Amino acid sequence: MVELYEIIEKSVNSIWQKGAKYPIQSGCNGPWQNDQTPIRNMGHLLISYLSLINECSGTNKQISSETLLENILESKYRPYNQTFHHLENHPNSRCNGLVGQAWTIEALVIAAEHLDRPDLIELSEEVFLLHPFDDTLAAWDYVDIDGEFRSLDKTFNHQLWFAMAGAMLARHNVDPAIENQVKRFLDELPENLTLYNSGLIYHPFKPEFDVQKYARIFLEGARAGVAHKMVWNLAKGMVGGESSDPMKETSIGYHSFNMYAFAVFHEIYPNHPIWEHEKFQRALNYARSEEFKRRLDGNPYGYPYNVSGIEMAYVLEVFDDDVREQQQWWLKQQFERTLNPDTMTMSRNNPDPATLTARLYEATRLPDIELSLDFDTDVIDD
Repeated sequence: MVELYEIIEKSVNSIWQKGAKYPIQSGCNGPWQNDQTPIRNMGHLLISYLSLINECSGTNKQISSETLLENILESKYRPYNQTFHHLENHPNSRCNGLVGQAWTIEALVIAAEHLDRPDLIELSEEVFLLHPFDDTLAAWDYVDIDGEFRSLDKTFNHQLWFAMAGAMLARHNVDPAIENQVKRFLDELPENLTLYNSGLIYHPFKPEFDVQKYARIFLEGARAGVAHKMVWNLAKGMVGGESSDPMKETSIGYHSFNMYAFAVFHEIYPNHPIWEHEKFQRALNYARSEEFKRRLDGNPYGYPYNVSGIEMAYVLEVFDDDVREQQQWWLKQQFERTLNPDTMTMSRNNPDPATLTARLYEATRLPDIELSLDFDTDVIDD
């Protein structure tokens, strides 16, 4: 038997003990194969270290956290004093859309709370408010690192995670515009959350049909040079139905990632009416379904990238009761597929071990759960 936080601690320690100089090793954005700067993985690892200060004894995690934070704040990761630099060579999205900014804001807000650093809240507020908010769409534009290129972020999970980061930020003394935008995003979800018949969340940002909204979305698609792809994917889905939709596989792999963000949202706004809306309930029921479990097998965006087992364990923690056995099942799926017990890194069966190991931070919102894994316990407990 092994405790969840033992795995997290041994994993982050294995990174530290490798002797690699900061910044931490960057990844390639999993199956997307976009070379990343180290800021994403440093932010994820920072959250893990901060959670371990209270959960575990041992190495000086306070010093580790402060060292990571110093590196995240280096000017090279915000070279134009605009958005954070996440992708090395991606045209017009070196920021990695809204989701790159969401990951860094998430880390900075948690660091501010643990380390009593109000300046990190001010920095997060500044970066968040750089992103124009379209009140009609209830969605944000992403802004590239030099501030010159802006476009509607047309990926639903990017919008959702950026809104989630804004909700975390809004708990502090910041510009009320942030919470107003976040609540507007939540209020508009009955129209903006698009589902397949099964309840699976559609990967692109595609609100229910509205002439004004669609004109805006396709105009932005034309500006970004992807309008033809948007039309083609929409046409294939309409003609062939859910089974032939080219976005189906991606949507399956990202379903738990979306549901994880919804779970964080629920902890901040537990009384918002979206939780009782039939669309959200359908999405939640799909996440609980046997079909979803089957569809994740072999999906490149699931266990090998979005740590679906960890994400689903947290979703169950927030939305269900008496689910420890189900959580253990999901965590067992994740770790037995991707954890290397010899190195305690997430280096098995995935294209980006550096990023997948860093994504263990998503488990820090869970309690310490006891697990029985089919590994040599002497290796894990040494």
